[in-house]
Amino acid sequence: MSINCIAIDDDPHSLENLIAYMEKLPELNLVQTFTEPLQALAEISVASPVDIIFLDVEMPTLSGIELAGLLRQKAKHLVFTTAHPRYALDAFKVDADAYLLKPYSILHFAKTINNLYPIGSSEQQPFSIFDDHFFYLPLQNGKNELARIDINELIAVEDHQEDVRFITTKNIFTTAKINFVKMMKMLKQHPGFIQISAAGIISKQHIRSVLGNQVLLSGEVSYAVADSHKSLFAAFIQDNLLKGKS
Repeated sequence: MSINCIAIDDDPHSLENLIAYMEKLPELNLVQTFTEPLQALAEISVASPVDIIFLDVEMPTLSGIELAGLLRQKAKHLVFTTAHPRYALDAFKVDADAYLLKPYSILHFAKTINNLYPIGSSEQQPFSIFDDHFFYLPLQNGKNELARIDINELIAVEDHQEDVRFITTKNIFTTAKINFVKMMKMLKQHPGFIQISAAGIISKQHIRSVLGNQVLLSGEVSYAVADSHKSLFAAFIQDNLLKGKS
């Protein structure tokens, strides 16, 4: 299988590293590279679609996010490469399929490609920003500040009508809901979390006790399991019960 790719990065050194990694994966076929985003836009817009476009985020005249929005129909998959983790959330807005934080290793690069094109499987793995066990959350304080959320410290996520609330062992953070539709979907699929209501997801490792349909978590956080999710939660509890000898 040949996977046709285009790489766009205004930093020649970063572009060279990406090319070197691609050469180690024989199924990847590098069709073209660009260091100028406007040139990339002009040429790719009239060219045949490819399988993957790799884009740097911070580039002059046109950012990778802006460029991706204009070229989304020209690639089956979009993969962002950047040294700035704060852009990971912006990637959701243009339906990105993966996100590589510089400097990324060949192992991380190969894992990303394998997630997009699993060996022996036609099923694509979901894009996850949780591979590094943390993510950055833009805060609603008008200061464009970010909060780092460590997965191991995340107790629960509450989906409210206008925003999403992240409860950790250290603090509670609130952010706009519009940026987190995909993120919420991925969190529901994360093996360390379980959904207990239409608007609530909790960390399995932070469950301290269960009394009926009431779940007590770390930090004295407590939730009731909704009727719609009781069977799912009961199955999780049953799978983790200490079994005696038969």
